Amino acid sequence: MSGLPVDVVDTGAGSFYGLANGATPLARPSLIAGATCKDAAENVPTGYFFNPAVFARPVVQKGQDIPSSGERPPQSASGFDIGDVGRNCLRGPRQVNVDFSLAKFFRVSESQAFEFRAEFFNLFNHPNFANPISNLNAFAASGGKIDPTTGQVLVAGNFGRIISTSNNPRILQFALKFTF
Repeated sequence: MSGLPVDVVDTGAGSFYGLANGATPLARPSLIAGATCKDAAENVPTGYFFNPAVFARPVVQKGQDIPSSGERPPQSASGFDIGDVGRNCLRGPRQVNVDFSLAKFFRVSESQAFEFRAEFFNLFNHPNFANPISNLNAFAASGGKIDPTTGQVLVAGNFGRIISTSNNPRILQFALKFTF
């Protein structure tokens, strides 16, 4: 199946509205000037699922207009606005899974039988990767850096990386059933 939607959020944005510091997952980052969500799938650095440098925290310097409201913050205030990245702008990695089952009936008498089953889950042991870390705020905990003036991601840390799988390894299951 195709990948699941990836919702890019920034729990550090939205300080002008009381949303910063993880108060809500609804705050979003912005795209850098001239970029679209499709640009995040191009020029992807090694080890990342999407290009984190396409995203930026929406920084508003003191005295500037707050773009999402058109109002001015207090002259001494600087903070973060809500960005313009839409919901589910990326798709995660595709998922592949093959399960297989075999069954054989052995008749013992007219009213009695054995059934032998062999079931294989994830037959080819294919790893399915989970969605990447899509919270821009994850950069801070993993050694990332954001430009304090523009908010652009300079060092992404774990933002944009896949760090887990979404399925089990191959599992084999055998069963023997006696019916009477």
